[in-house]
This record gives sequence, C-alpha cells and structure tokens, in this order.
Amino acid sequence: MVDIFGYLAVGIGLFAVTKKSLLSFRLWHVVSCLCYMVYGILNPAYPILVSGALFIVIHLYRLNKIKPFRNNKNTPQRG
Repeated sequence: MVDIFGYLAVGIGLFAVTKKSLLSFRLWHVVSCLCYMVYGILNPAYPILVSGALFIVIHLYRLNKIKPFRNNKNTPQRG
C-alpha cells in the first residue's frame, strides 16, 4: 500500500517533465513532491522526505517569482 505513493510520485514526476510550460511543470512537480513526502513518512525514508520538502520550497519560491502569480496593482482585477 505504501509503495503506491512512491509509484504515483514517479508517474506524476514523469508527467511533469513532459510539460512545455514552466508554470505547469512546477505545479505538477509540487504534487509529485507531496506524494514523495507521504511515501517518505509512511516508509519511513527520511532522505526522500527531506528532498521532497526542499523541492517544494524551491518550486514555491520560483512560482512566486513568475509574473501571473504576482499581485500586480497595474492589472485590473477580474471578478
């Protein structure tokens, strides 16, 4: 049962690298890293848990720098 999270993480990670958009890649890889972290907790495999957490921090930092994610005051808000 635990291995399902590992295989799911690998599958989502492979899917992520097929994306042409950097935004899409980073979002899918965050999902993959979350699955790796669940696997690392349940296995327990702490190096996988730590690397998944570090990847998420890096991806969220870089996603924050991508223009569509910024709260730009010059762009009208859609509502």
